[in-house]
Amino acid sequence: MTIHNKSSRLLIVFLSIFLIQACGIKFWYNRMDWVVPWYLDDYVELSSQQEDTLEQLLELKTEWHRSNELPKYVSMLNRMEADIKSGAIHQTYDRYQRDMRGFYDTLLDELSDDLVAQTASLTDEQVKQLMDNLDKEAKEQYEEFKELTDEERQEERLERLEDSFDEWIGSLNDEQEALIKEMASLLKSSGEVTYQYRAKWRDAFRTALAERQSESGQAAIKSLITDPYQVGGEEMNKIREYNGNIYKEYQLKIYRTLSAKQKRHVISEIKDYREDFEDLIDD
Repeated sequence: MTIHNKSSRLLIVFLSIFLIQACGIKFWYNRMDWVVPWYLDDYVELSSQQEDTLEQLLELKTEWHRSNELPKYVSMLNRMEADIKSGAIHQTYDRYQRDMRGFYDTLLDELSDDLVAQTASLTDEQVKQLMDNLDKEAKEQYEEFKELTDEERQEERLERLEDSFDEWIGSLNDEQEALIKEMASLLKSSGEVTYQYRAKWRDAFRTALAERQSESGQAAIKSLITDPYQVGGEEMNKIREYNGNIYKEYQLKIYRTLSAKQKRHVISEIKDYREDFEDLIDD
């Protein structure tokens, strides 16, 4: 259920923090006013005024998210726990996918105008620094990708899947390991297509940034945030849709094989997330 577009980090970097799925969610959530500027510093050095504006924005949006969005996450997790206990998750899987997409879209709607305004404040020197760093990162990532053989990439994909399922359901049995191996073999690699797409996105972003202080330029920036795959993303979308269907098919197959102990493990993971969100709401 992960949604990402690393090329647009300056603009939507803290979406992933709002929807974080990693240890220490409360720690990072309550420290976004310094985490985000610190993270962005790898890409562009902001002025003191820009940092102050960003910190104020983060404080406002965090409070909005805490009061308006986190209760929705809790509600979803309550439903998910009940569906896993009853076995209804196979009928409601698509609903949770739509819920996650809806959470993401709501964040974009809430943040996009402010992020565009923040981007419009960048100087020419900052824009060059930003794009140079994005280009450098993309080149390094592509070089790392090309260093691996198809077999090595397949092994890495399998290892990531096994680690993910092991985290959520506990120790895997032979049947589950076989299903995950079969799943990994069916997933399509998007490495080359992703590199080409991100290059096109960066070109479009660079063009929009050149006009960032005009109404048309800001509209173009916002469009690239809210609909990033409009720029050469057709093949990416096909792969994402295909892989999404594979994930769904095999996740549900694996859920059917859960032992009572593994089901308790999944429910425990869900409860941990829910408790974190409830604590954040009460903060």
